Amino acid sequence: MRGISKTLVCVLAFAFIWCAVDGQAEKDNVLGKYGLEQLKRLGKQSAELNDFSSASMYFEEYCKRKPADYKITYQLAESYRLAKDYRNAQDAYLKAYNLNPTKNALALYHYANVQKSLGNYKKADEYFSKFKKEYKGADKGDYTKLIKNNGLAAQFADSMSRNAQKIAIEHLPDGINTIHVESSPFFINDTTIIYGSLKTDQTTFDFNAKDSTSDEPMRKIYVAIRDSNEWRDEGELPGFYNVPGQHTLNGVYSQDKLRFYFTRCKRNNRNKVICAIYVSFFNNGTWTEPVSLGSEVNNPKFTSTQPAIGANSKKRGEEIIYFVSDRDGGKGGIDIWYTSFDNKTKTYKEPVNAGSKINTSGDEVSPFVDPKTQTLYFSSDGWQGIGGLDIFKTNGELKNWTHPQNLGMPINSNYDDLYFVTAPDNKDNGLLVSNRPVSENGVNRGSCCDDIFEYIYLDAVHLKGKGFLYELEPSARKGKRPAMIPVRRASILLEMRNKEDSTYISLGRSSTDESGHFNVDLNPNQEYRITARKEGYLNEVIAVNTMGKNRSGDISIDIHIRAIPEAPLLLTNIYYEFASPLLTQKAKQALDTTLVIFLQRNADLGVEIRSHTDAIGSDESNMILSQKRAESVVSYLVEKGIDANRLRAKGYGETMPVAPNTKPDGSDNPKGRQLNRRTEFKILGKMRDGQIREETDF
Repeated sequence: MRGISKTLVCVLAFAFIWCAVDGQAEKDNVLGKYGLEQLKRLGKQSAELNDFSSASMYFEEYCKRKPADYKITYQLAESYRLAKDYRNAQDAYLKAYNLNPTKNALALYHYANVQKSLGNYKKADEYFSKFKKEYKGADKGDYTKLIKNNGLAAQFADSMSRNAQKIAIEHLPDGINTIHVESSPFFINDTTIIYGSLKTDQTTFDFNAKDSTSDEPMRKIYVAIRDSNEWRDEGELPGFYNVPGQHTLNGVYSQDKLRFYFTRCKRNNRNKVICAIYVSFFNNGTWTEPVSLGSEVNNPKFTSTQPAIGANSKKRGEEIIYFVSDRDGGKGGIDIWYTSFDNKTKTYKEPVNAGSKINTSGDEVSPFVDPKTQTLYFSSDGWQGIGGLDIFKTNGELKNWTHPQNLGMPINSNYDDLYFVTAPDNKDNGLLVSNRPVSENGVNRGSCCDDIFEYIYLDAVHLKGKGFLYELEPSARKGKRPAMIPVRRASILLEMRNKEDSTYISLGRSSTDESGHFNVDLNPNQEYRITARKEGYLNEVIAVNTMGKNRSGDISIDIHIRAIPEAPLLLTNIYYEFASPLLTQKAKQALDTTLVIFLQRNADLGVEIRSHTDAIGSDESNMILSQKRAESVVSYLVEKGIDANRLRAKGYGETMPVAPNTKPDGSDNPKGRQLNRRTEFKILGKMRDGQIREETDF
C-alpha cells in the first residue's frame, strides 16, 4: 500500500522538515507577490522535496484566497501533518472532508490518527469507525487491517498510562539537537555515540526543483561524547564517510567492530530520494574506502537504508544486515528486510522480507538489534500504538519472530518515537529519537522536529542465569560419589518459547569458560530452553522458567552432559507383533519418548538401528526378520520427521547374543532368549553434507 508509505518518506531517509519563516508580516511579504498558480506549484514542489513546512506555508496562502478548493485543502492538511503541526492538521482535514466527503474520505483516517497524536483517543476511535463506514477506495482492506491491528485507541492508551514504567527521559543538549531533524544515534561505547544531523542555523532554503542538490544542505554523521554525565558534540565523524552532494547518516558498526555500515542518499532524475547502504572494512589497522553492498541490496529504483546488524544463530559467523526499504514485494508501506554476506562469493545475498510477524500494511522503520539478547527493536504505525510511530520489540531472527511488544509509556508518546538503541554495557540506558514537545526554561519548543533523547530505566528487573556445564568422573570408585568435571568451551544456545505457537525462538549463542561456567540474560515471565553442545558429547537440553520472577536476582543452572558412548544403547519396551516386523503401539510410544527425542536434540548425529533375535528358527530366517524389524523402526522414525540420511537399519539375527539361549544342560533358557530379542542403536558419527561421517574415536 504505497499510499501509506509516502507519509513516512521523511523517516525513511533523513527527514526534510525545515522550520518555516517566522513572523506573519514577513510571511505576507514573501507570499504576497505570488499568484494562485504559483502558490500551488511552489507548494507541490516543496512537498516533493519533503519540505512540508514550506509546502504548508504556500498551500495555506492559496487556501486563504481560494477556500473552496477541496484538493489543495487536503494537501494543506497533509503538509501540516507531515510537518508535525497536528493542531492545524486536524482543522484542515475536517475542512477538506466537509468540502468533498466523497473525494476526501481518506481525510477521516488521517484526522483520527492526528487525534491520537493530540491525545484525543475517544475521538480517534469515533473517526476510525466513521472512516470504515464511509471509505470506498480500492485499498480499504489495507486501512481496515491497520485499524484492526491498532485496536481501540482509548482503551489501549488508558492501559499504557496505568502501566507506565519508571523511566527517566532526558533531552540531549543544544549543539547535538538543532532546529532541524536529528536521527540514527548509535553507541560506539557507553560514552561515545554517532548520529545524523544537519548543522546549520538556516531555517528556509530555496531549492531548484530540477537541480535541488546545488543548494540543498547535506546531512552528515557526527560524533558526541559524554563527559561528567553531559553529552557534547565533537564534530563530524572522521574518515571517508561524509561526502559532498549526498546525505550521509544511519551509521552502525558490526558486532565485532570490523565493519562500518551507513547510508548515502541523493535525489534521482525524478526528484525522488534514493538511499543506498555502504560498508567500510577495518583492515590492517585502517578503514577501507566505503563500497556499496551491491545491486542486489541497493536497487536503484528503491531506497535501502537504516542498516542494523544481527547474527544467524544457525550459521556461526554469518552476519545478518536488517534494513528498511520501499522495494516491491513488501507487506505494504515501508518494510524491514534482511540480507547476509556470502563468504564464498564475497557478495551480499538477495534481500528477503522479514515477514508478516513484524511487517504490516503500515510502515516499519529504524531497526536495531541488541547483540547481547538478539532482541530486535523497531518503530511502526501498523501495530497497536499510542500515537504516530511507536517503538516495539521482538525476539528472533530472519523471518521467525515473537509477536511485537509495545514498549509503553514513557518510551512511547503521542508523537513519533523511533531509533531506539541500547548502550553496549548497560541495557537500562540508551537513546531514542522523538518529535514529542520539549519544554525548556518554561518555553515549549513544540513538536516540529525529531530530537535525540536519553532514557534510563529506574526499576528494571534483571535475571541472570548462572550456568555450570559438567560431566561426571567416569572412573569413580563404586559407592563413591563421582566428581563433577567442568566441560570447557562448549556451545550454549539460548531459546525462548514463543507463546503464540509454542515454537522456540533463538536468542543467540555463548560458550562455557575454562571453568565450565556460562551466563545468560533472562527476562521475567518467560519460558526458555538451553542446549549445550560440544564435540564428542551428546547434546543436552534443559528447561528454564522465569514465570512469576519479578525481582532481580540470579538463577542457578547446572547441566550434566554425557560423552558419546562407543557401545550400542539398548532401547527398552520395543516389541513387535508375533513373528512379524510390525511395531506394536506400545513400541511406538516407547520410541516417541526416547529415541525420537534423542535424535531431535542431536540433529547432527547419524545412528544405526540394530535388531537382534534369539536362536529360535533358522539363521537365515532370523537374519531376514531382524533386518525387517530394524527397517520398521527406521520407517517409523522417518514418519516422525527424522531425516532418513541420518538412519541406517541393520539386522544381526542371532549372531550377537548377550545371554545364553539355552541352559548348561541344553534346555531352553527363556530369560536369556528374552534378553537377546532386543533393539539397539549405535551412534556412527556426525552428519556432513547430508552424509554420516563415521567416527572411530569420540
